[in-house]
Amino acid sequence: MALGRLVLAWAVVGVWLAAWELVERRAGPARAGGVRQAGWVAGEALLLALFGGLWFATRGSGAWGLVFVLVGALIEWPIRSLRSLVRVGRIVAAGGLLRWILGA
Repeated sequence: MALGRLVLAWAVVGVWLAAWELVERRAGPARAGGVRQAGWVAGEALLLALFGGLWFATRGSGAWGLVFVLVGALIEWPIRSLRSLVRVGRIVAAGGLLRWILGA
């Protein structure tokens, strides 16, 4: 897998997660944001891109949805609200973006 595709995947997933955070911030109660939040989003996007790169380079595209549901559930655990389930959905959508960019 080319490094360029991995960097592209990181950028696309980073934009997706940043847009999600922006919508979530506008829809929900006020939270701290700024540079620290941008760093967290960039880090999360990088880890998801690396994980997606590993998955799609070794296992193919089979069961990618289940894999990213499990990753999202691990990130949001314990799931106690509808908001947590929706946030799992953002990870599944990021996995879909990764499949589109990195998958076969």
